[in-house]
Amino acid sequence: MSTSSPKTHRSQAALLNQIYETMNKSPLMKKVLNLFKKTHETNDESPPYPADLERTYRISKRVLGVGSFAVVKECFHKQTGQPFALKIILKKAIAGKEHMLSSELDILKQVRHPNVVSMHGLYESKEAVYIVTDLAGGGELFTQLLAKGNYTEKDASAMVKQILEGVEYLHSLDIVHRDLKPENLLFQTPDEHANLMITDFGLSKILKNHDDILTTACGTPGYVAPEVLLQTGHGKPVDLWSLGVITFTLLSGYTPFWGEDQAALFESIMSGKYEYDEEYWSDISDAAKDLIDKMLTFNPSKRITASEALKHPWITNEQNAVARDEPNLIGNVRKGFNSKHSLQTIVTAISVLNHWKNLEDDSDVEEKEPRSKRDSHLHVANP
Repeated sequence: MSTSSPKTHRSQAALLNQIYETMNKSPLMKKVLNLFKKTHETNDESPPYPADLERTYRISKRVLGVGSFAVVKECFHKQTGQPFALKIILKKAIAGKEHMLSSELDILKQVRHPNVVSMHGLYESKEAVYIVTDLAGGGELFTQLLAKGNYTEKDASAMVKQILEGVEYLHSLDIVHRDLKPENLLFQTPDEHANLMITDFGLSKILKNHDDILTTACGTPGYVAPEVLLQTGHGKPVDLWSLGVITFTLLSGYTPFWGEDQAALFESIMSGKYEYDEEYWSDISDAAKDLIDKMLTFNPSKRITASEALKHPWITNEQNAVARDEPNLIGNVRKGFNSKHSLQTIVTAISVLNHWKNLEDDSDVEEKEPRSKRDSHLHVANP
């Protein structure tokens, strides 16, 4: 078993923080939006959208979001009136990173699952690529959660189960999402029992072989797995780590790993240590904590899989793992959300470590198994 020193952790965290700071200062989204207006909102005679696209869909003026390479608008199928999301990927914005678009399209073409956003159409013009997908119009996971008047552990279990079912499906296709976070978990509709859907495959990867090891650092601060930061190689287990962080936050309102700045946050993650504050966790079942511990097991080879997690008592509620008269958690969750180490400190618009730096070729795959840098955290039952 090899270990890395605190000094190594600090130097790695400082380097990663520097990358984030550089990216954060770049007005990428403003540039993308300006480019979109220039190519799609001018008054010249050329139509802004492909004719095939406009024959099938009516494109509204409503902008749903703006990303590093794309603008997302709402559109409606002309025959059925059903709303969809139209992702407009600008070719000038993605120049030099076309492999990322190719990878995302390869994934969208093959996924069909109630808990995964699917593609319904693909179009192209000289200016852009247009992807029509499911419209998850019910809002982001935590935004909807905080608006609830009543929220129990059983509600959290039901949401985590839906995410696990989506992840299990993706992993069955050898797809690693690599950027699971609250912003990428959207409800399909505003209805109370709407499907929770996994979105955004911009960083996802299809493994060429079932147990391939990936090496390019990517993910979102706070949700990224330690093996990604330690650059020991990673694969499907990174998605379970991210879901462990999400589950922890669903039940408490704050994240298990935090820091006063990005470098300190990365150092916290690479230490693998977290704890359950009695103030927030006294009413939470042991079964919930057990599943979180299994998802946040430091050694990825020992981390629980999505299929295994779906059989966990907290998900199946076998043996009454969750109490019948469980308390309303919304007060504690809101309090945790407002704490100094809440998800507010880590939910950022920046979603990749090497998105622009290209420190390594994303297509490279190391054949060797990753070496675990550290095998334990505060919950020593899951080294």
